[in-house]
Amino acid sequence: MEPLRVGPDRVVVLTYSLDIEGEEAPEWFRKPMEASFIFGREPVLPLLEKAIEGAKENDEVVITIPPEQAYGPHRAHLIKEIPLSRLKHPEKVRPGAYYEETGPFGQKTFFKVLEVKGNRIKVDFNHPAAGKNVLMRVRIRAVREATPREILAAELRRCGGG
Repeated sequence: MEPLRVGPDRVVVLTYSLDIEGEEAPEWFRKPMEASFIFGREPVLPLLEKAIEGAKENDEVVITIPPEQAYGPHRAHLIKEIPLSRLKHPEKVRPGAYYEETGPFGQKTFFKVLEVKGNRIKVDFNHPAAGKNVLMRVRIRAVREATPREILAAELRRCGGG
């Protein structure tokens, strides 16, 4: 029996991981994830949908996502110079490394350290993938026909009913 291929009204279960083309991405960014959706019925990145259409279980695909469809452009105004004294753990600051800390109300501060100049640091608050191509490595784990109930639920969600 021919295996089912990804196509309209089929449930697709896949795993994927992201990377930044041409550079090392932070570990949290590369972490493998799993997703499932009904092909053609639920919102999915159009590049992904196009790349996996016709694929079958265990097929692998690598998709290059341009910045405008991923994390947007690199914004120069998000590069700042700040005093080391504003950080909880200035000893962890290393040029080229990412720094993260949690504020008093649970908010996270995250940036890439560009340069250390005495008691000040130059940092980049852009997303690590801003202005860069993102590589999405996809593996199809399962493909099956969607049930009428699943299709109805997807349609209701799409028009704001659920």
